[in-house]
Amino acid sequence: MLKQSIAVTRVVNSCVLLELDGHAVLTDPWFIERWYLRRGEPLGLRVADLPPLAAIVVTNPATNHWDLRGLRELPGKDRTPLYVPTAGMARRAKALGFRRAERVRWGETREIAPTVSMRVVPAGRTLVWPNNAYVFGTAGARLFFGGEIADVALLERYRAEHPPVDLALLPVNGLRPPLGPPMVMNPAQAVAGASVLGAKVLVPVHDAHGHDPLSKLFRTAGTAADAVALAGADLTVVDLPTGERWEPAP
Repeated sequence: MLKQSIAVTRVVNSCVLLELDGHAVLTDPWFIERWYLRRGEPLGLRVADLPPLAAIVVTNPATNHWDLRGLRELPGKDRTPLYVPTAGMARRAKALGFRRAERVRWGETREIAPTVSMRVVPAGRTLVWPNNAYVFGTAGARLFFGGEIADVALLERYRAEHPPVDLALLPVNGLRPPLGPPMVMNPAQAVAGASVLGAKVLVPVHDAHGHDPLSKLFRTAGTAADAVALAGADLTVVDLPTGERWEPAP
């Protein structure tokens, strides 16, 4: 049974506000659209709407996961831990005033708060750059966040050495270039991945796809609604609109 130590608010794409034992963590920040990169769904929260953050975690350097420009006006950025997968990302964040920006590698752990732990998990690579996934543990729940992951086998390897999670946030739109493998999971893979992790709840991310110049170069392969239809009785899929806060029922 998923305990009420967590809450989830989807901001846009893989940007999510997590509340973990009362501590707020922001994933894959994206607040500012570019002319070449549109959201395809409403922005759920602005930077000014965010509570004080215990940490920011980033999975990969793509603009719609790593909007450093959008974080420029974040209050308290000099005190906020920012975890990224490459040294170059950490340097750019420090230059913008994130003094606690840090590269974290697969297998490393951090204490986000006295009751919140974090483990960095392999999520494959985009070209040469590593993609991080993150597992958060609280006194009452374990949560897996994979904002940019395409291979269910990576989740199988994680699960072979670690206990199950209660909640998984996994991508569903199956984004892929004209040539080459998909960049993220499709709905069937997300449902399978959540089951592999032992999760009872799946919150889809990386769902919408905007109409912009880049959209003409990439194809999608499903939506969160497809994941809802594919899930069995042992998995609840929460198709969460942007800006809506979800927490487990008491």
